[in-house]
Formats: sequence, structure tokens, C-alpha cells
Amino acid sequence: MNITEAKFEYKIKSLTHDVFSCLDAASAKEISLRNELKSLVLMTDKGMYVLNITGNMYADLRAVKKFLGAQEAYMASADNLKCLGVQKGTVSPVIDELWRLPQLVSEEVLALDFVSTNNGKLNEYIIFEPTELLKHHELHIGKFAKAQRQAA
Repeated sequence: MNITEAKFEYKIKSLTHDVFSCLDAASAKEISLRNELKSLVLMTDKGMYVLNITGNMYADLRAVKKFLGAQEAYMASADNLKCLGVQKGTVSPVIDELWRLPQLVSEEVLALDFVSTNNGKLNEYIIFEPTELLKHHELHIGKFAKAQRQAA
């Protein structure tokens, strides 16, 4: 797994332990869950995409399908991720294998001052301005997230 060849600048920081979820990562970094970038690999009948949303939101697969004009959109399986050189908890848009894929970025991400995400390792992370994602060669911006349900 390789980190992007200077698509944009960031510093790699370390955690004292492995984290797998956005909630765990935000807690370990002592940042708002909103600022933890949730990147998901999606399989669609239009191809594979990386969806980037804020950590406190759910992916809105209906919105993704409508935007792409796709009949199907679902989360990549563990085997699909393995073929890309990643696993659950290490999906990051800055990894070369994922940076090469078309990217979907939910509007909420670009409104933030900063985002943080792993750098392909469970115990390392980066922080950057979300507008850096605009440097991607095939980027699509839209409303691809929905609010998490509140417990009753």
C-alpha cells in the first residue's frame, strides 16, 4: 500500500493504539466526530467509487445511485477491499490504490475547517483541509450523506 505521491501536503501522526471506526478514531484524537473523514469503497454498476462523508453521518446510497444514474450501489466486501490493498479501518482517499478511483465527496465535508483520516494504517492518521480533495482528477460533489438516527 502506498501513500499518494504528494497529491497534497499533510503530516502523519501516530496513535497509541489501533482504531477501526470513525468514533474510535475521533475519540483517540480528541476531535469532533464530524471532523473524522469517513471514506467508504462502493461497488456500483457504473464502477467502483470512494465515498467521503463526515464521520457523524451515514452514506445515502439512494442519493449515490440517483447521482450516478446507477441501478446498484453497495459497500465493497472484505475481499473487494483486500484486492485494493486495504481492510476495514484503513480505507483512506490518500492511498494510491484508492486515489486512482473516482471520488464522491458529500458537501458537508467541504464546509469543514479540517478533516482527519487514517493513512492506510490503523494507528496512524493525517489532518488536512478538506478542500485538498478538490485536487482529485475525477471528483464529484453532492449530497451523499444522511443524518444518523437518534436513539429513542
